[in-house]
Amino acid sequence: MIDKLSRKLNLTPTELKLSGFLIVSLIIGFILKFLLGVNEKTELSFYNYSQIDSIFLNEEKNDTNNSEILNKNVDYKREVFDFYERGFNKVYKKQLPAEKSINLNKATKEELMNLPGIGEKTAESIIEHRNKLSEFRKLEDLLNVKGIGSKKLDTIKKYLYIE
Repeated sequence: MIDKLSRKLNLTPTELKLSGFLIVSLIIGFILKFLLGVNEKTELSFYNYSQIDSIFLNEEKNDTNNSEILNKNVDYKREVFDFYERGFNKVYKKQLPAEKSINLNKATKEELMNLPGIGEKTAESIIEHRNKLSEFRKLEDLLNVKGIGSKKLDTIKKYLYIE
């Protein structure tokens, strides 16, 4: 019977059972409300905030610092930028080096950081790996450095040489 009804209403049997339960529950709730005479009405109460507002208004009149704070025009951009160490206006742009201008075995951290895709951590990793090896023998040795893959190596290879 449920299958036939669910096909006619285009619902799954579970949806049909759930809908039936909700309808039966709603009907039982209305019947109980009318039979038992439950007539619960809640009265709306309004709260008068004028007494609390007057406290703040009196404080504002008595305290000149409060009125200065309330009327202060704040340059929000400046306030936000002051918390940022580097500042948004001082964007660091990398100076790309000339081709074959960086000796991989003698490069400093700053020189390595000017390479595209190389940040501070990767530059430190390159130097650390160089110190372990004593020197790089070929550019492909960079693939053993954490943070450098074949794509990044292809990008920076034209700026590097080994002596």
